[in-house]
Amino acid sequence: MNRLMNSLVWILAGALILISVWLSQVVSQWWLLLTFLVSAYLVISGFTGFCPVKNYLKKQLGEAADDDDED
Repeated sequence: MNRLMNSLVWILAGALILISVWLSQVVSQWWLLLTFLVSAYLVISGFTGFCPVKNYLKKQLGEAADDDDED
């Protein structure tokens, strides 16, 4: 996974966790379930290397995402 994809996945995961924690304080504590799911997904993705978010972002960004692989 190149740097752009790695950064986007981590930014998205961090944002989802922050938003769900905020929503759990403002709306309902059930929003903490989203925090748990995102965290569990990150752990599973770390062990398996399978990342559907990366595949989705690669399709959306197209060839521009593949240009960073030169490192």
